[in-house]
Amino acid sequence: MMQIQPHEETGTHLDYLDGWRGIAVIVVIVGHFWLDDFKPGLSTFGVDLFFVLSGRLMAEILFVKRAELPTFFFRRFSRIYPALFAFVIMTTVAFQGTEISHGPVAALLALTFTINYAMIYTHPVALLDHLWSLCVEEHAYILLAGVAFLSRRKLFPVGALIIALGTAAMLNGIIRTQLGASVLETHFRSDVSVAGIFIAGGLWLLLRKRQVAWWASPLALLIAVVAKAMPSQILSFGLSTTMLAVAITTIDSAAPAFRKILSSKVLTYAGLWSYSLYLWQQPFYKLYREGAAPTALLLLAALVAALASFYLVEKPSRRALNSFYQNRRTKLAADGRIA
Repeated sequence: MMQIQPHEETGTHLDYLDGWRGIAVIVVIVGHFWLDDFKPGLSTFGVDLFFVLSGRLMAEILFVKRAELPTFFFRRFSRIYPALFAFVIMTTVAFQGTEISHGPVAALLALTFTINYAMIYTHPVALLDHLWSLCVEEHAYILLAGVAFLSRRKLFPVGALIIALGTAAMLNGIIRTQLGASVLETHFRSDVSVAGIFIAGGLWLLLRKRQVAWWASPLALLIAVVAKAMPSQILSFGLSTTMLAVAITTIDSAAPAFRKILSSKVLTYAGLWSYSLYLWQQPFYKLYREGAAPTALLLLAALVAALASFYLVEKPSRRALNSFYQNRRTKLAADGRIA
């Protein structure tokens, strides 16, 4: 395999990664409003796409760029929390007393990133149930930051360790399922669903400077799609997750046509809005399940709510918080209080 120069060393923004994120949120929405009616759970493939992308990006930030951990966590906070807080508070108030009311306890569980385990132990969470995947990501960030902290003090094969941790999480899920546990009792657990994040992150660290065949990424993605529809957890979770990790790891070497499709404006804009879309599609999906309004009207309302969230909450709050943090660090550095 040939050596290539990875993008984190060139500072190049990769539109096709935005497109990958766009596909992920589109799969979630299409799954919720259509595909899950034919095969329940297909919408979770969108979550799987999010997970492996997060693994790749976090590996780059923590182990290649070696971001300072306080900065890493603050930027995660500014990226995630303001829009989440607004969503949880607004939906808690707006749906209070309705059939899909979740109440203050579920709201607190969501805001403390513990709602996924509460769901496992049957606490009612109504329209906040999609936040299980956000909890998994946040828990994975903490674990990866811990590995990064240790790796900066003692040398060890980081990529291999992260893959091993991801494989252990995958086996945990498969074994639990084989022993009779339900999907709720397995895949909503962080100690299972971090598998895709960790395996993708570890693989990317091992392969990021390698040139692979142009067909590796699209073929791996195709295998992942097919495997996801299989009844066996070994295939639908094990093989599908592994192939998605391979696909996102090798995408830089993929055929230009494949990357061009992912870089299309529709997909990159969907990727830009993906977090707000992920948050706000859920109440309208729940209303769809209740038959409250025509599907097209609910989808339009979800899009409007997501765009309002992005442009009025997510984007400005992220910019303001990061600016505040940077100014604060600059001041502390000028005063000699940080290096």
